[in-house]
Amino acid sequence: MSKYSFLLQSEEPEYFELLPTLRLKKHGGWLVAEAIEQEEISRNQSQATIRAVQLAKRIAKDKGISLEEAFGALQGGGGLSEMDLLGDYTEDALNMLSGGNSAETGNAKLVTTFIRTRGEGLIDDEWKPVEDWSLEDTKGMGRQLVGRVLDFIVEEQKSETGEEEQKKGRSRKKNPVLES
Repeated sequence: MSKYSFLLQSEEPEYFELLPTLRLKKHGGWLVAEAIEQEEISRNQSQATIRAVQLAKRIAKDKGISLEEAFGALQGGGGLSEMDLLGDYTEDALNMLSGGNSAETGNAKLVTTFIRTRGEGLIDDEWKPVEDWSLEDTKGMGRQLVGRVLDFIVEEQKSETGEEEQKKGRSRKKNPVLES
């Protein structure tokens, strides 16, 4: 948290209780750091998809099969055996898989960011920011708990979107567009 964060708070904060010892501050929308992390996750996932398409195209061309069959082979099905793929495309497949761009990884990174930017832990009977929360800390969470954080993230996004729609509605009322 920045040393000026108190300037950005206009009222008493509300919290979402994740656990009796861990809570997340509600802001009614995403913080810039959270949006930046989401963009990074999306970019990495897009790059992974592009690499998968490129590899599937190369497999299709090299093996004389359709693109669909090549994708099937990459996913563990289709006409090619795993040994055919492992033998000929080991490095490419490993590079694609080792990118760590799975949905599970993306969710864990986003949860980590939200806890780092909004989280407070009850430490020594006092609520303190957990700005040093790490991906390793998130990996220690159960899926159900991660799911609760993801639900919170969605609700914050919906709150933000709802606010934007209300603002648009108000601005239209204030400044009607005149047709000629």
